[in-house]
Amino acid sequence: MHNRLKRFARLVALVRFTRALATPLGRGWLRASRRGALLFQPATVTRLDRHPALFALVVARLMEAAAPRVLSFGCSTGEEPITLARYLPHARIDAIDANPACIAQARRTVDRLELRQITFACADTPDALVADGYDAVFCLSVLRHGDLEVLRPERCTGLMAFAQFAAAVEMLDRCVRPGGLLILWGCHFRFTDTPISACYQTVATPHVKPQQGPFYGPDDRLLPDGRYPAFVFLKR
Repeated sequence: MHNRLKRFARLVALVRFTRALATPLGRGWLRASRRGALLFQPATVTRLDRHPALFALVVARLMEAAAPRVLSFGCSTGEEPITLARYLPHARIDAIDANPACIAQARRTVDRLELRQITFACADTPDALVADGYDAVFCLSVLRHGDLEVLRPERCTGLMAFAQFAAAVEMLDRCVRPGGLLILWGCHFRFTDTPISACYQTVATPHVKPQQGPFYGPDDRLLPDGRYPAFVFLKR
């Protein structure tokens, strides 16, 4: 029965992925993968103000900054940077995604809303727009793979390995200024398991619910604990 359920879940995941590729955004993701872009989550699901308690916590820490610079990495169709612009109207917001169809749609929306403080780039690295770093880097529901949530295999290696996650957060770290924030949400891995986490301290988030798993360890094996409460980190 267990194997039958897993086969059914795998079929559902394949159908969902195939349908996603039939959309303009899905075709954009496929084109990006063919040109060798560094891609993570293949889905483009997003919405405005997805994490109000999380956004409010970061806003409280940046409100006194004269002109904070914020990065939305894996911005999809722009709902996240648009939300950040509403929370932080005095901030300069950069938004990056590797999917050209997502970036084109996001630019059209932002132009219509006349949000001049948002700059977009179609890229797969977080340093595509600035080299001197950010006061806050958001990476929400990017370092994950939807099939891990559906299939929950004992090992994640075939879909997204821990080594990929560790390399990605090291890349993000290079874009965080000392005293800046790194916000990681919706990952299938724990930032505190990576070597670079030694450069950060965890910021308490009492009003934000813990993330739900599955989570995988540095050996790519499924962890027994399906909850993880750490997702905002302050760079020392």
